[in-house]
Amino acid sequence: MTTPDPRLSAVRALNRVLPGKGDGESLREVLRDFPLQGADGGLMRDICFGVCRYLRPLNHWLNQQLSKPLKPNAQPVRLALLAGLYELWFSDRPPHAVVNAYPALCRKLKAPWAAGLSNAVLRKATALTFADASQDFPATVRHSLPDWLYKRWQQDWPEHADHLAADNLSAPPFTLRVNRQQHSRQQAIATLDGARPGNLAPYSLYLSPPRPVAQLPGFDNGALSVQDEAAQLPAELLQAPPTGRILDACAAPGGKTGQLREKYPDAELVALELEANRLARVRDNLHRLGTTATLLQGDASQTDWWDGTPFDAILLDAPCSATGILRRQPDVKWHRKASDLPALVDLQARMLDALWPLLTPGGMLVYATCSVLREENDRQVSAFLQRQPQARDVTPRPQGATMVEAGWQLFAQPDGPDGFYLACLRKDG
Repeated sequence: MTTPDPRLSAVRALNRVLPGKGDGESLREVLRDFPLQGADGGLMRDICFGVCRYLRPLNHWLNQQLSKPLKPNAQPVRLALLAGLYELWFSDRPPHAVVNAYPALCRKLKAPWAAGLSNAVLRKATALTFADASQDFPATVRHSLPDWLYKRWQQDWPEHADHLAADNLSAPPFTLRVNRQQHSRQQAIATLDGARPGNLAPYSLYLSPPRPVAQLPGFDNGALSVQDEAAQLPAELLQAPPTGRILDACAAPGGKTGQLREKYPDAELVALELEANRLARVRDNLHRLGTTATLLQGDASQTDWWDGTPFDAILLDAPCSATGILRRQPDVKWHRKASDLPALVDLQARMLDALWPLLTPGGMLVYATCSVLREENDRQVSAFLQRQPQARDVTPRPQGATMVEAGWQLFAQPDGPDGFYLACLRKDG
């Protein structure tokens, strides 16, 4: 059986993610169809994430080298050239091996005409570093961002925009959640080389260097879960009676559902998700943890799925722009458009308004997004507080937290949590 070429697999995956029109598939979902393992799998995934992360400056430099533009139907060739540039400038693979690999890859793409182009472009690139190649690029090109997003960051966070831009090019840390029902965080750290505790979430830990989950002791039995530290905060801050009724709205893929079950093993836990295939992901994650919840397919902006019994606590991890996790999902910035935001903000507001009446007096709703755009976050919650006089913002904020109108805004930290927002809202009796 012929072993798949990891570079060819990377180009084929990228061709589904980056078709050139901004309407591609999710990189995380596409990679499920390319189950390469070991070093080949690592090479393929590194190229895919790297090209998505540095797409704009790589494209800009490549276009400067072309005597005439590549035709739209030559998109796989363009992606192959971008992959080669990424390897030369951002990996430690031998330059001669990278240069030699891509003419042959062009032939495998049934584009033998591009073999000479690949050789010429990549040989020229070997004489440069990325810093040399990009020093005269505009800021948005150098930071590999859409113009609209960088401008929005400058408007929302004038003191933080450059930090946000630089951070989006960094690689995310490998972060885990310890299953408190099986062992303590200190016990988990003792069994893992290179593990250290997180500072914000009590069961978070960081592991360096990253490694396949199959190598993590107890992962298959639910002892550990992969989850960013900031994403662990909503379930940690949610307050409910030990045997209360809890709703996890927009639950897929199930990380927070599992965390809620670990925190509240005796609660009545309901997980709500709109799409059946995503609800299946929640079921699979709970199965790995050896636990269950009531799974419902339904729309969190409606209430036709509700049985009429109120909830003591609700976690709403709302659909959002995902602008806080670009280092972890770099393809998102090429799929998201400024014109998407009004519909997202409207959907978030409708979900808040639909779920609030389902909360018992005295209960807590935690609203969360993986965004760093204020209209989805503190301004969204401020508008909700104006509409709902029974709602109080009781979000705990650590000393030095970014000042916002409501809730708690986190920015991504090197070797720390992702960009994230949450607000804890108490319903007065």
